[in-house]
Amino acid sequence: MDRRSGKDRRQEEKGPPTNFERRRAIEARQPELTELHMSEDELKALGFAPNPSGNARKTS
Repeated sequence: MDRRSGKDRRQEEKGPPTNFERRRAIEARQPELTELHMSEDELKALGFAPNPSGNARKTS
């Protein structure tokens, strides 16, 4: 049984949703990360220049 009325709620301004219409719980978006191990040649091909002081990372 289809209980939808068929009319678009966005056509009428009724203010923010009520507490009943809001989500019960907020699901945090979890970023999906993949760590890639690349050689210096692959990094150079992508345009990354090697650090002049070896493997030291610059923070800032």
